[in-house]
Amino acid sequence: MREHVPFEFPAGYDGTAVFERLAQVLDPELDESILDLGFVRSLQLRSGNAEIAVQLPTSWCAVNFAYLMAEDIRRALLAVDGVDRVTVRLGDHCAAEQIEAAVNDGRPFAEAFPGEGAGSLAALRLTFLRKGFLGRQQRLLQELREAGCSPAFICGLRLGDVSMQDETITIRRPGPAPDAAGSAPVLRRYLERRAELSLDCSLSAPLIIDLEGKPLSAERLAAHYEAARTVRVAMEANGSFCRAMLNIRRLDAEPASDNKDVGGRNVQA
Repeated sequence: MREHVPFEFPAGYDGTAVFERLAQVLDPELDESILDLGFVRSLQLRSGNAEIAVQLPTSWCAVNFAYLMAEDIRRALLAVDGVDRVTVRLGDHCAAEQIEAAVNDGRPFAEAFPGEGAGSLAALRLTFLRKGFLGRQQRLLQELREAGCSPAFICGLRLGDVSMQDETITIRRPGPAPDAAGSAPVLRRYLERRAELSLDCSLSAPLIIDLEGKPLSAERLAAHYEAARTVRVAMEANGSFCRAMLNIRRLDAEPASDNKDVGGRNVQA
């Protein structure tokens, strides 16, 4: 999505690392990159200060959601060599002033919004991480099922049995198994979230586990799959809604054209 973001960097500055870091910042509720969602409106880097303008789908997006994203943006950009300071702008968001003042100064949510409590924000982040885990796991399960893997076979897989080669999941396990069983990026994202949640990532650990880290039996797998699918579908529906709202906002913000559409034809006013 770099090509859709107006940016200004010093002469000779590549900027690849900046966009790679931003691509890792997710809308916490949707588990999608803010770049892919189109939230980043502009980016400037001058004298070590990165200034980024963000537009959320609505001006009333939940304050804690907006704070989480702004904070994650700041942390991501500060990890880039040559970036010493980050200024996040949230445009017309209803709490932009409070969020920007706190985030850009590195202060916690509790200071920006006394009484809300930092603990609730940490709990919210964990809730979204767990939902994202289920959504990512469901995608992996779907690909394994489509590759012909039976419930018993899937539940018997260990992390050491799967690998990623040429963007494809390869299974190494005795017995009948497909050579290729899905997309490597799907497996990669699942393992990344699994590590974020501090779930067992050792090679001997089961590939498919529940949110408590416990293995699933073949009998439990179907119900678990449907529950995870419900979570993923809800996230995708929310994502579609957010994209639609963002597009409406941008259309409303565009200057009126001298050309008017009359009867399906474009005519000069």
